[in-house]
Amino acid sequence: MSSAKTANLDALFKPRSVAIIGASAAAGKQGSAALAYLRQGGFPGAIHPVNPAGGEIDGLTCYKRVSDIPGPVDCVLTVIPAAATLEAIRECAAKGVRAAVIGANGFADLNTPEGHAREDALRDIARAHGMRLVGPNTNGIWNASDRLSLGYNTSHGDPMIAGPVSVVAHSGALFNSIAPCLRRHGARLSKFVPVGNEADLDMLDFFEYFIEDEATRVIGLIVEGLSDGERFRALAARSRAAGKPVVALKLGRSEAGAGSALAHSSRLAGSARAYAALFESCGVTQVSSIEALAGAAALLSAPPPPSASGDRGLVCITTSGGGGSLLADQAADRGIALAGAPDGTWGGETARVIEGFKGAGLIRNPVDGGNLAGWARLETLLHAIEADGHDGPLVMFSHMLPQESVDRTAADYLISRRQRTGLPLVVVAPGGLRPAIEAHYRDNGALVFGDIASCFDSLDAWRQERVFEAREFEARGPEGICEPVASEPDLQAAVEAALGGLGAGAFLSELESAKLLRMAGAPMVETRVVASQDEAIAAAGACGFPVVLKGLAPGVAHKHDAGLVMLGLSDEAALGAAFADLAQRMAGQGTIILQPMARGRAELILGSSHEEGLGHFLLLGLGGVNAELFNSTILIPAFVDDERLRGLVAASVAGRLIARVAPADGQAVLEGVVQTLRALRGLLQQCGDLIGSVDINPLLVTQAGCLAVDALVIRR
Repeated sequence: MSSAKTANLDALFKPRSVAIIGASAAAGKQGSAALAYLRQGGFPGAIHPVNPAGGEIDGLTCYKRVSDIPGPVDCVLTVIPAAATLEAIRECAAKGVRAAVIGANGFADLNTPEGHAREDALRDIARAHGMRLVGPNTNGIWNASDRLSLGYNTSHGDPMIAGPVSVVAHSGALFNSIAPCLRRHGARLSKFVPVGNEADLDMLDFFEYFIEDEATRVIGLIVEGLSDGERFRALAARSRAAGKPVVALKLGRSEAGAGSALAHSSRLAGSARAYAALFESCGVTQVSSIEALAGAAALLSAPPPPSASGDRGLVCITTSGGGGSLLADQAADRGIALAGAPDGTWGGETARVIEGFKGAGLIRNPVDGGNLAGWARLETLLHAIEADGHDGPLVMFSHMLPQESVDRTAADYLISRRQRTGLPLVVVAPGGLRPAIEAHYRDNGALVFGDIASCFDSLDAWRQERVFEAREFEARGPEGICEPVASEPDLQAAVEAALGGLGAGAFLSELESAKLLRMAGAPMVETRVVASQDEAIAAAGACGFPVVLKGLAPGVAHKHDAGLVMLGLSDEAALGAAFADLAQRMAGQGTIILQPMARGRAELILGSSHEEGLGHFLLLGLGGVNAELFNSTILIPAFVDDERLRGLVAASVAGRLIARVAPADGQAVLEGVVQTLRALRGLLQQCGDLIGSVDINPLLVTQAGCLAVDALVIRR
């Protein structure tokens, strides 16, 4: 079911009449290009140029104002400066125009008070009259399914041959990149929408529209940033239920700026990892280039392969031994399994057939065609591979063979396999192919790449989609599944009392942080406040030597870096001297605490971080003072359920380390880590509006399980 914003966007995508405000007869003008592309595309409705000069443009009456146009106007495209746009939109609203695509920049994109005020006024006009807006700062929309080319990008002039792929983007200029890439792979766009500043309709609105759109089978997202992670998640689940794969390209994946964050968890998180974790948890395939987005969309737009219990590993054929090595390396880099045994050998019928190839060389996966001692044997080999249940894509690394006839023979065998099985056929030819051979591949549904990295990124997207098909995705996460040690009202009251009066970015001391985490159910080390040497010695006697002294000084988040942590104090003399030293350093400011000196088989960091627009994420990695040096962290959206949480923990670097250092009781330790993350998740579910980030660093893996010996909670 569509939301109120997207329930009726036919005025935008299927208008009966369109006006171009700023249309021009002068060549080179955006208004001239937009009018030409709209007519060239075969738009079936009425077209109304609008320009104060009036007259006629290319045989069409040009109206001086929108209000002069007789009859209704469903949609307008404005290609006029920002200063004139507000008045034009007011006239459109009075005319009853239902949708507007606003090309001008000079609004919130300026990031000035004037620009923001102008965009606010634009939004107010639209909302007051029920008008839908695309932009401002966009360059038009494209709907080949309904022959609407409404924009001025070069690709708006492409032939309007509708395909199954619809893309919504935060970068309109990438239309000129994605459209040709898709055409090269035999796939085409149904719709392309660059959302610009998103003054009204945003990326998620069009995502929702494409889910309901019968002409769309694959959805592409070119993302700078999302504003509503919860809605994105719900839409991704709906898209999966509708059988429409989603491929996302995240722009701006660098970690610039993360180094200034106070918490380790925030510095280790970063937007790139947060988006990757969100996409993976929502069943959205992520790629890193336009070429891979196009390749993935083309692969996924074909009917899905028949359900099979066989080996979905990659079948590799190559015209050279070096090419085979490149295929194997690229697959290994992405975790794409090859068909057959891990060492490349074949079994079953395939092995039997290979044994009968007299005079052949070593035939493994990747299969070097030169070792077949005749390309005619390739057909027999492929039939045997199918008989053994190898149901994965086939990739061919190719160069121009000495005779075109041999090129064509090999191509025919590969194409026949694709026609029999419906499985993808991908050809990578860094040096190029004969034009006739390349056309033969493309005409028969093969994807041809010149770049091996883009080729394997696309194949990896196909692999990810097969993995996602086997998982269940819920629109909402588990509610109330985390039961902290403290009752919910008590925990909420404690968090409010501790954080409510603090400013954004302020942090609690270790003592205060540990109190909240202990209430939530995290395994925190025993801690005692000591105000004198005598109190310290008495406390050490109660908990047993060796002990640790820590100074909690105002404004100091990282005690170790400030020299306020004294480790391994093994007797009263050492403890007394350390207390005196620490008290002198702190000069009467703050609090001194004592803890038993815990030792572990490994040190982990657990925590949480908040990404604006996306929500909270749990974090797990190798910890201690070198947490950021190790940088082995994974992010887990805070909405994941227990089963998924356990799987992600076990598969992480931290999980593999636990299995190695605690082989006898590793499962119990892993469960302790999971329970600590569950405690964090429960805390965030109840009090996430106050919590910006949490560090539990280190969490020690001990003989008895897990024990957190330091903590930091920061105000959101």
